[in-house]
Amino acid sequence: MKWELAIVALLVLSGVGISIAQATDGTDECPVLIDFGNGRILWADVPVSEGMTVFNLTKEAADRLQIEMDYTESSYGVFVTGFDGVLMNWPYEWWHLWIWNSTTNSWQMPTLGASDLLASQVEAVAWSYVMDRADYSCISPIATPDNRYPWTSFRHDLLNTGYSDGISLDKSEIVWDLNLSNGGISSSIVTCEDRIFVVTGGIFDWTNFEYTSPPKVTCIDFSGNILWETDINAAGYQISTPVVAGNLIVVPSTDGKIYALNRFNGSLQWSAEIANPSAGITSSPIFYRNQIIVGGGDGKVYAFAENGSLLWDVKIASSIYFSSPSAHNGTIYIGSDDGKLHAVASDGSGELWNVTIGGKVRSAPLLTDQMIIVTYAIYETYVPVDGGVAAILYNGTIQWRVDINATSSSPALSSNGIVVTSSDGVTMISKDGEILWNKDLGVLLKGSPSVGRNTIYVVSYNNSEVYALNEQGSVMWHESLRPSQYSMCSPTVTDNMVFIASDNGHVYAFSIPTEKGSGQNLILPIAIVLIAIVVIAIVVAMKRRK
Repeated sequence: MKWELAIVALLVLSGVGISIAQATDGTDECPVLIDFGNGRILWADVPVSEGMTVFNLTKEAADRLQIEMDYTESSYGVFVTGFDGVLMNWPYEWWHLWIWNSTTNSWQMPTLGASDLLASQVEAVAWSYVMDRADYSCISPIATPDNRYPWTSFRHDLLNTGYSDGISLDKSEIVWDLNLSNGGISSSIVTCEDRIFVVTGGIFDWTNFEYTSPPKVTCIDFSGNILWETDINAAGYQISTPVVAGNLIVVPSTDGKIYALNRFNGSLQWSAEIANPSAGITSSPIFYRNQIIVGGGDGKVYAFAENGSLLWDVKIASSIYFSSPSAHNGTIYIGSDDGKLHAVASDGSGELWNVTIGGKVRSAPLLTDQMIIVTYAIYETYVPVDGGVAAILYNGTIQWRVDINATSSSPALSSNGIVVTSSDGVTMISKDGEILWNKDLGVLLKGSPSVGRNTIYVVSYNNSEVYALNEQGSVMWHESLRPSQYSMCSPTVTDNMVFIASDNGHVYAFSIPTEKGSGQNLILPIAIVLIAIVVIAIVVAMKRRK
């Protein structure tokens, strides 16, 4: 009987721990995703009340997010036509409703409309602004309830913002460091659904002038476990960042080819090449309106279908080097080594306009509400010696210029302005073209900055030092990546982690230091301690009675 009392006490205390977890895990709330299709993602966790429909749930989410929701009502139900002024653009983008299925870990289209579906019957809701394919199917949202802020392309999104609503680290901790042992890593990392995708350069034997290990694409989970690796048999320096395109991970190469892999198992789906493969591809692709769009070293902009067939190409310059396209409202924007910014119709019908910026435009154009922001560099031989930032209106008119010295980076968007790196360090520029501050870190910066909420992340080129700055330009922390080596990648910011790669062949994952963890993580250890104390007390009492 005494031991039965001990077991009851254990169960009671265990139940206390469980009830606390259940009370704090948000089981009475339903996540609602508003995905604008260009990288802008909004989430709201909405309490579910009795009789609430998915339409009511969505309307409450819009109110909580302080955005306008447009809809029409008819005898057939309610039809949602827009959020925050982004309205249905048929036959292009329009708003699609999705329901989360935790059994398959995927978004699925419901058989009922939003006004007929009860919120209590769903696990999560998403609205995505996306264009249908020819067969009326469409790409489901990449963001999920468990991984809310993916980074799916070189500069995060179609606008090339270099910004994520993911984690803001005011203190660093490397939670894991993985050596892929397959040459340097010069491209940035992309993420989705608790997975990261990394391109290694391979190992080259300079004596026999051949690869002893080819470049690979490696898929790693957020815990640092390799899920799959695939040889892409590409030749040349791998500098382009992949893009997530539906169920594909698409990788360009400096041998002028594009490789498309199944992102779940790494199997090669297809490969394609540009018209002049010897010109190579150093541009990083985007996925827009069901097209994989990339700039070729031969000066053409290419669009490939999801099956690898060439949809169109448009010649715009003598060469496109490193500049990666951005897209908005049916127009592709990209820089060229001719020193111009180009606007190209996304249906391949031709170039709409171009404007001369000067030097070489090798940055990924950043699209804001009113302007296009690019950096440009003036080169002597192969070395940038001067450069600046330019803002261009959407009609091709240059609005302003700012000299920031030699730069090879792409700009990033922050809540305070535009962030760029150069030989002068890190610079914050207002949207009116005023330099707000400059921070000289005393290191060489070639990679582009990334912003996670209110934290700016940069990596030094010559010694792989990671710096985190606040939006006022103060360094909050810096961390050395060892072994020391060159680094050209840009940091990748997700829900609760920052990923960085180096030419030393390592991938590093940063996260919140353990001492900054949530108090909820203490529930189980405290419960265990309390249980142990009760057990000891009961045993002692029993021994005294004997």
